Amino acid sequence: MSWQIVKHAFSMVFGNLSDAIKASLVPILVAVAAVLIAVLVFDMPLSMMSGAGGPGQMMMEPPASAYLGLLLLLVVYLFVFGWIAVTWHRYVLLEEYPASVPAIGGRPIWPYIGKSILIGLIVVVIAIPLFFIVGLLGAGVMMGGGGMGGAMVVGTIIGLGIGAVLTWLWFRFAIVLPGTAIGKPMKAGEGWNATKALSGTIFQASLIIVGINIVASLVVGVVSAGVPILGAILNLGVTWVTLMVGASLLTTLYGHIVEGRPLID
Repeated sequence: MSWQIVKHAFSMVFGNLSDAIKASLVPILVAVAAVLIAVLVFDMPLSMMSGAGGPGQMMMEPPASAYLGLLLLLVVYLFVFGWIAVTWHRYVLLEEYPASVPAIGGRPIWPYIGKSILIGLIVVVIAIPLFFIVGLLGAGVMMGGGGMGGAMVVGTIIGLGIGAVLTWLWFRFAIVLPGTAIGKPMKAGEGWNATKALSGTIFQASLIIVGINIVASLVVGVVSAGVPILGAILNLGVTWVTLMVGASLLTTLYGHIVEGRPLID
């Protein structure tokens, strides 16, 4: 069932590719323009966004204006995220087809962003004890002398597990976000309670999503090492798919749990 849900989320995006592009292309261009402004106007080095560059470059203190540029980027990125997600939720749930420039007026973009930040903070607070436990386990593996190969295998498994748990927590709470997008807000706790019956299925779907992301990240890393420009383009594509599929999965769960729609058509 979990694989079918993930497959359905991918089909929702790629089966409606032209509308998915309409919902996201202009917002992404706005984000790209913000990056150019931050670099050219605020003199912000790209290393502040990506951590790229050599040790000497990283040790140079950026100008004060660069931090203003970084703040601008953060606000723009949050707005673009909300703009795309709200547009996509409304398209799927309300059959509100996106225009070439997705609508902003009358859309609860900032409430959506605010609730997303709140849910993110909740997940972080819950995850703190998890990170503590994982740190102890990692130290135990290193002290146990399992070798580099063993440490890498254990690290990958732990990373997959942590990612799945955090993603599971996010989906359990964030199921309320599509409701915010269509003007039917719910509290985060209501989302947690509403998803109890499908808790196991959501965790399995989270495990699949995280596994796909790990593989995609490895591929991007390999390509970036050989052809950096191609790697950057590929990374942008992976980021777009992750956003759209994540929004589609949330929409699917909301439609089933809250609106009583079939889980899979």
